[in-house]
Formats: sequence, structure tokens, C-alpha cells
Amino acid sequence: MNLELTKETKINNKKTNQDKSHKKLMSESKFAFLLLLPTIILVLGLLMYPFIYSIYLSFINLNLTKPWIGPQFVGLKNFTDILKNAEFWSSMKVTGYFTIFSVIGSLLFGLIAALILNQHFKFRGIARSILLIPWAISGVINGLIWQWILHPNYGVLNAALTQLGITKDYIAWLSDPFLAVNMVILADVWKSFPFVALLLLAALQSIPSELYEAARVDGANALSIFRRITLPLLTPIALVLLVLRTIDSFRIFDLIYVLTKGGPANATQVVGYYLYKEGFEFANFGYSAAGSYVITFFILILVFIYVKKLDQNESF
Repeated sequence: MNLELTKETKINNKKTNQDKSHKKLMSESKFAFLLLLPTIILVLGLLMYPFIYSIYLSFINLNLTKPWIGPQFVGLKNFTDILKNAEFWSSMKVTGYFTIFSVIGSLLFGLIAALILNQHFKFRGIARSILLIPWAISGVINGLIWQWILHPNYGVLNAALTQLGITKDYIAWLSDPFLAVNMVILADVWKSFPFVALLLLAALQSIPSELYEAARVDGANALSIFRRITLPLLTPIALVLLVLRTIDSFRIFDLIYVLTKGGPANATQVVGYYLYKEGFEFANFGYSAAGSYVITFFILILVFIYVKKLDQNESF
């Protein structure tokens, strides 16, 4: 009898201790949540309010040049207007051209830099550190640097080309439509390729050296090793970089604003700068907000295609 009471007492004590520890854990979780609550509210306020308000703006006509009219609900009119606007589609063509060649250029130069920095040589650590400098600087500073490099009268690029005898006269790089858009792409590639190189370098260092040794034993040359081992194993991270760089290129603004302001003749007017002009120069905020969601839709389509491709690659 006493033995049964002892066992029952132990069970009750164990349950009591478990309840106490559970309550203590719950009280600590509540206390932690209360400590984080101000930060959560602040973050949600900074993120959610602009998001919800931008959706509201896209369905109204709000022009601050005529404040006496006030906001007017127009439904989908802003979306239909922007899809019918020839200047919007012209800026989309410029954005597409910029995105394609900027992404290709950053991936190509990033891969080359990663392959070089993956080799063993003296001062490799210093070279890796220097590589990150273009990526670390802000977009505005990058634009100012290239504004100085491409200046038609005292730019570094013109001085170097004439000294080397490649060109006889100084070139107005940002005054010609074709040259301007390609110089902007060059400036963006210069800033973005170190980020690509950093991630590709990390992926290269994760490839087992035994694979390369086995391939060399089988008589494979360097090109064959790159095609059959390195490139397939870099494909997953390359697809992720493709997604990130596409999104980044589609929302380019600061570089265009500093270097060309969309000129000459709208040759470098990407869609981000076009929507900026509509919103902040012409005070057509509803139209600009609707345009931003149209661009978001296009980006989501591209990201969906990339993700499907990534899933197919991982399934093999």
C-alpha cells in the first residue's frame, strides 16, 4: 500500500514539475515576445504601410499639382493607361536590353574572376579583398566614378585610349545613344560582378578535389574538366545568381539618375527612371504606383521561370 502511494506521489510530483517548467517556458516566451513587440511593430509599420498605401495609390488618381481635386477612385484605369503608353514600352525595351547584357556580363566576368581567385598564388587574400571594393561602394558613388571616367573632355577612358593610340579624338561616350546605354551597362557590370564572383568562388571551393584528380587520371584536359565537372556543379548557384541579378537589373535607378538621367533621347531611360519621372516630376503618383506593380508582375514571371529551371536541375 505504501509502495503504491509512493509511486503515485512521485508521478504527481513529476507532473507538477513538468507543469511548472512548462509555465516557466511559456512565461519566458511571452516575456521575449513583449521585448520584441516594439521592433515587430516598427518593422511591420515600415514595410506594410508603404506596401498597402502603394496598392491604394494604384487604384486612384492623385495629382499633387491639383490638390483641390483630391484622390479619385479610377479602378484599373492606371493599369490600362500604362499598358497603352508607348513611352512605357520603350523604357521596357531599354530595361530588357540593359538587363540581358548586364546579367550576362556580370555572370561571365564573375565566373572568370572566381576561377582565377580559386587558384593558389601569392597575395591571393589581398586580391580577394580588393575584388569586393566595387561591390561595397554605393550606387551613387559608382555613378560619380564612371561619370568622371567617361567625361568627354578630361575622362580617364578617353585619355587612356588616345595615349595607347586606339583612338585619335576624345569620344563623348554619354552623348551617343548606343554608346551611352552600353557604357551604363559596363558601369553596372563593374559594380555587380564581384558579388557574383564571391558566390561562385564559394561554390568552387565546395567541389571535392577528388573529382578533379579522378578526371586527370582518366586523361581529361582542362577544358573537358571545366565542361563536365565544374560547370554542372556551378549551375545551381548560377541560376540563383541569375534570379538575383535579374531583379537587381530591373530595378536599376541610381546609376541612371547620376550618369545620364535617361538620356540622350531616352536611350538609357529604364522603366525605374520612367516611373520616377511620372511620380516625382509630374506628380502622377497613382500612375507611377500602378506601373511599379506591372513591373513586379513581369519580374515574378521571370523568377517563376528561373525557379522552375532550378527545380528541374536539382531533380537530375
